[in-house]
Amino acid sequence: MKVMDYIHVIIADLSQLTRLGLVTLLNHMKYPFHIREISTPDKLTGLTTRDHVDLLIISSSFLQKCPLALIQRIQKQLSSIVCILICDSEILPERCLKFADIIEYADHAKTIMRKLERQLNAIYRHNPVKNTSEDISDREKDVLRLVATGLTNKEIGDKLFISSHTVISHRKNIAAKLGIKTIAGLTVYALINHLIIPVEIN
Repeated sequence: MKVMDYIHVIIADLSQLTRLGLVTLLNHMKYPFHIREISTPDKLTGLTTRDHVDLLIISSSFLQKCPLALIQRIQKQLSSIVCILICDSEILPERCLKFADIIEYADHAKTIMRKLERQLNAIYRHNPVKNTSEDISDREKDVLRLVATGLTNKEIGDKLFISSHTVISHRKNIAAKLGIKTIAGLTVYALINHLIIPVEIN
């Protein structure tokens, strides 16, 4: 069983607005993602077997712009990935990609998230995300919990009886060890590794 640091997602859509909407929805989910946006078919040609991809979300309009030979090559090279189609009608494009699910533009956000969740659960069960919580010390875990709940460096220092400078040092160590620099990313990490529970978040 393979262990992942992130679930690698490619969003292939001609519309920047659609891509932004999907990125926003994914960032509200519990998984750590590495997301790549592709706006034109020529950028899809660069994908090879060396590219790690778990989920491809591709729109029917994007698919129609792709030469059939490109779709066939991607299907062969990336046969193990999960594909979701975004479609604006009941008429599906006659292409050879096999879709695990179909999202319609008219779908409510909750419906879209439910469809994504279903596929992400399957990916996660087959390739669990690597648990690196043991890589950080107990004190760093204490700092991470408080960072995830939205406290400032001074507030964290006051709670743990350490200086703000020490808090900053711990935060740098945490970011270096986990490869996560944003508060949002650290919060997701803390949730996934059960360092905090949702009710603790402000």
